[in-house]
Amino acid sequence: MVWTNGQTLFGDRYFIEKRLGEGGIGITYLARNKRGELRVIKTLREQILNHPAWIPRQAKLRQDFRDEALRLALCRHSHVVQIENVFDEGNLPCIAMEYIEGEDLDRRVFRIGVLSESEALQYIGQIGDALTEIHERGLLHRDLKPNNIMLRAGKSEAVLIDFGIAREFIPNAIQTHTENLTPGYAPPEQYIPNAERGEYIDVYALAATLYTLLTAEVPMPAPARLQNIPLEPPQQSNSKISDRVNEAIMRGMALNQKYRPQSVQEWLDLLGCDVGAGLGQQSATPPTTPQPKFKTPVIVVPQISSSPKQQIHNPKSATPPVAVPQTWRCVQTLSGHSHAVWSVAFSPDGQLLASGSRDKTIKLWQLGTDKEICTLTGHSDWVRSAAFSPDEQLLATGSDDKTIKLWQPNTGNQIRTLSGWFSSHSDWVYSVAFSPDGQLLATGSRDKTIKLWHPNTGNQIRTLTGHSGWVRSVAFSPDGQLLASGSHDKTIKLWHPSTGNQIRIFTGHSDWVRSVAFSPDGQLLASGSHDKTIKLWHPSTGNQIRTFTGHSDWVSSVAFSPDGQLLATGSHDKTIKLWHPSTGNQIDTLTGHCNCVFSVAFSPDGQLLASGSGDDTIKIWQRV
Repeated sequence: MVWTNGQTLFGDRYFIEKRLGEGGIGITYLARNKRGELRVIKTLREQILNHPAWIPRQAKLRQDFRDEALRLALCRHSHVVQIENVFDEGNLPCIAMEYIEGEDLDRRVFRIGVLSESEALQYIGQIGDALTEIHERGLLHRDLKPNNIMLRAGKSEAVLIDFGIAREFIPNAIQTHTENLTPGYAPPEQYIPNAERGEYIDVYALAATLYTLLTAEVPMPAPARLQNIPLEPPQQSNSKISDRVNEAIMRGMALNQKYRPQSVQEWLDLLGCDVGAGLGQQSATPPTTPQPKFKTPVIVVPQISSSPKQQIHNPKSATPPVAVPQTWRCVQTLSGHSHAVWSVAFSPDGQLLASGSRDKTIKLWQLGTDKEICTLTGHSDWVRSAAFSPDEQLLATGSDDKTIKLWQPNTGNQIRTLSGWFSSHSDWVYSVAFSPDGQLLATGSRDKTIKLWHPNTGNQIRTLTGHSGWVRSVAFSPDGQLLASGSHDKTIKLWHPSTGNQIRIFTGHSDWVRSVAFSPDGQLLASGSHDKTIKLWHPSTGNQIRTFTGHSDWVSSVAFSPDGQLLATGSHDKTIKLWHPSTGNQIDTLTGHCNCVFSVAFSPDGQLLASGSGDDTIKIWQRV
């Protein structure tokens, strides 16, 4: 059951306003109580209750949900989300809790980059103090990560949320717990159903969370570390981290639980955390200058404000670079999205354009008339990527809500969501791509994996692992025999889709690889990077052919024209550049966007170029 806007719950005590999102086992809604106060209602997903693996344990799952909600309700702590009610709606157990206005720590790091050590320690100290209270109530959180820590708007106050997989524990007793976890933040013992449980589980996750706050990197998952892939000390990524904090993080993330601090307080003592230390108020707007010198995901997005003075970018102050005479011109600007446009894709017949946006929607546009046909809604977070199937019967979209959705472009109907209980991505989905025959769908994610799916059935075929950073882009070769992936680990990997085997790795970029694309004949592979360059490679040999320089900021997107004679690149410098792949010469710079260009795509006939931007628009450029 999906509750609809205006629906009442618990004897008309709560009124549903909208769905907020879904997690591994839970779904959340925004609601108001009878006093008009905003609340979050959380319940179990019916897909989980009805999953074959859970049907025999439905009663226990419901009871565990209620029991842990009631225990949590007893935790009256300023840094723990407060429970208002625990009730049943039909056969679904529900929790009504306070609504916290603000952003989670994952978003904060994504928005401004690495946090200062003092700011990070303040939040960690507050959450550590909250965990101590939770542990005294006999609960383990078991899913600590930046996404589950909210910052109250305008305050330096962190609040621990989402106790969906919290469990009762008896220190050092062997207990059976479900294997729900988040790679990178879960210790080795959490992967084992029957094992001793103790505060040291949350100690590992809290240390891993601090690792991310100070490096903007998700730590190496425990299974990979057990295969002798070392965890890079955070100080190697951020030299500003003190020796004391660096050592405490590594101690807290020891693989053997016996070598970790056995309580949160013991670990906080290693850090020298002062829970009461104040940092003042958070700045209402992010810094206008990229802050860190490290591998930090700083994405500049337009700020929503009633005052133009609060905007990060002022279009009037933009000074486009000098370019060669224009051979392309902007013929249409498509407005309709309320936030940044992350992805644009032409249908194979060239009649439609799809755009995915930070406003959580996909829009379909009719080319020629440039009219908006329909808006597809269903994702609960930013839509990062969109791709049409070769037969035009499907549109795939990937989102920060960790799901992939398939739609019918001709009707706008949603067909299915790829987010199975055992097969879903555990983090944002950055890229989607169909194979040339339409029999495979590849998806790249922030969880550092690539997944291959049967689009017609929704079944997952395999998961490709090997990247040590987020996978930002995936692309099939024209013959479908190769799959390329670009990652935050600064590499491009080449895979056999049919076997899942890694063929070779391309190294040469000095920063994140944001986009990859094959030439139409499959003889070239292009990559765009945060190092502001574009590189061309021989897929068959792995040799680098040449490097294109000219952009003054990160390169977000690369695309070949259908005839292979042009390479288009979009950049955070607000421009699109056109290059001759065979010579490396720059032939044009297209200006007009007043914010970052996140995506570029050629029409099937090569006469049009679409660009999606952080200025909330799509521009259509035409060859002249």
